Amino acid sequence: MAKLSAVAVFADTGVTAHQALYRQAGATIARNSAHLHCIARNGQWPRTLVESALASGGRVTVATGPVARRLDVPQGVEIIAEETEAAAAARIVQAGQALIGLPGGIDTVAALYSAWVAAGGAQSERPVGLLNQGRAYEVVKGFAADVAGVGRGNIDSLIQISETFDDLWNRLARLT
Repeated sequence: MAKLSAVAVFADTGVTAHQALYRQAGATIARNSAHLHCIARNGQWPRTLVESALASGGRVTVATGPVARRLDVPQGVEIIAEETEAAAAARIVQAGQALIGLPGGIDTVAALYSAWVAAGGAQSERPVGLLNQGRAYEVVKGFAADVAGVGRGNIDSLIQISETFDDLWNRLARLT
């Protein structure tokens, strides 16, 4: 099995209803010695995800678009400032071997999709993993099977959808 050394994770910023999932994801990424790259939006960053990764000894980079004041991230977090949030999202996609979408709001999903497409989509050779806990990505799962799969054939090398983060991690590691 290949090793993921860097992942771009798209998650809600600030406080969310998915805190426990984000905590588990951050710890798993750190436990696997991978570098976590994520984005800040509107001056907020995925606090629980970042703090969990750091508490488990992980490396974290937060990319951000323009902000009125410097992000108040914990010590040890690298901050990369870009001219736009879209550029920040593209930057983390370029840094990661795979993209991971955690359950979150529509803005999180839109940022993931836009960044993946901007990086070349399927041609970027970066698989997308979606954590479908609580049926968060059920509609994407249906689209992938019913529409994208018909047009492209087997899309397992492009997208992986799983109910648990550890399973998702293992699936993505096999693809890189």
